[in-house]
Amino acid sequence: MRQAATLIALGLMLSSCSSGIDSYEEGMDAQAELMSEMISVLKEVDDESSANKAAEKIEEIGRRMAGIADQMKELPRPNAEEMQEIADKQRAKLRAIQQDVTEQMMKMAQYPVLQDAWMNAMHDIH
Repeated sequence: MRQAATLIALGLMLSSCSSGIDSYEEGMDAQAELMSEMISVLKEVDDESSANKAAEKIEEIGRRMAGIADQMKELPRPNAEEMQEIADKQRAKLRAIQQDVTEQMMKMAQYPVLQDAWMNAMHDIH
């Protein structure tokens, strides 16, 4: 029963996440938010048990990010000037995310399940 409820909740999250990406900028914002969510999950890890739970969450977030990436592929590609403008807006967010990820890298080295989940999540985005 609990597993069915989890699958239903996951489906609802994916479907809610899969509607509403109308531009590259919205997609990049949504992915940055999900990256921040992944980092928050990593921050909660302090033992093997929490690492295993975090790994599941990270892979689920990765699937949501992949859904956004798939939607972005369907959008008209911004021209070079528009992409530069989007990149400029995202730069501060990306720096903060990069700093937070760097702080959490030790946990990924300490708990291989986290590293595997992170790599799976990042792989699914492309």
